[in-house]
Amino acid sequence: MKQRQLGGDQRAQMLLAAGLVLLMSLLSMSLYGVKVAGYDLPQTSDAEDVLDAAEEVRSMFEPLVENRTLTRITAGLDNATAGLEAISSIEDDLQRHGSFRGMQFSLTSASTSQVGTVLTVTATLTVASDASITLPLSAQFDLGS
Repeated sequence: MKQRQLGGDQRAQMLLAAGLVLLMSLLSMSLYGVKVAGYDLPQTSDAEDVLDAAEEVRSMFEPLVENRTLTRITAGLDNATAGLEAISSIEDDLQRHGSFRGMQFSLTSASTSQVGTVLTVTATLTVASDASITLPLSAQFDLGS
């Protein structure tokens, strides 16, 4: 009768261990890939997000420009300089806010004009991401009241 020695052949165990190591490596790489791919999701924006952001800026533009301009006039600046500096400070805030939303905001072609006591401040808003939009903005308010 032939006796078989148990545990003498370890090739199958080594093959099983190598397979498990390979499987765990692939699982780890796939989880890492899913995590990395998901990191940019909150920062990507589509055309609807760009339109929504432009509408938000448009709706708050006039009261914000008026408030910041009047604050600067009270501090002693002339009307035109106060309006341009108000636009500059709004653009700084929009750029910081845009970095959180994955968008770029800019206010260009800023200008002021005054007729009597009515000051008009205009600028061009550009919101860009995967899509972009350019809108003219205008704020008009009475300095006499």
